Amino acid sequence: MFDIGWTELLVIACVAIIVVGPKDLPRMLRTFGQTVGKLRRMAGEFQSTFNEALREAERQADIDDMRREVEKIGNFDPLGDLKKTIQPIEAPQATKPAAEKPANDPVPEAPAKAADNEGGTIGEAPDSGPVDRENEQKAAKGSKA
Repeated sequence: MFDIGWTELLVIACVAIIVVGPKDLPRMLRTFGQTVGKLRRMAGEFQSTFNEALREAERQADIDDMRREVEKIGNFDPLGDLKKTIQPIEAPQATKPAAEKPANDPVPEAPAKAADNEGGTIGEAPDSGPVDRENEQKAAKGSKA
């Protein structure tokens, strides 16, 4: 901490013997030791008081967190929570049928061109692939309702 070596301690001891004298040196060293001990005790007491205040603040914060959790649990409303979760699901479905066009509107077919007609005769519509019967039936049922 102070980085005092043996040579510095020897110099300090020689100056103390010369200034204080050999007769009063033991009493001065004892007083110095007692003062250092008191300072250490005061520092330890301060540190323990500070640490105790920190622990108390942490406990208070934990108690506040627990109190908030208990209040949140006390305000438990399963029906309200269920309604909140169902409500966003119902809202998009309510707007969807109004936005859809009826499925049985006739789709105008473009006149067949000789270049578009692959392997067929002129005047025939090109093959549009397999017909999706399920979707046609659902669309027909939806338009009746």
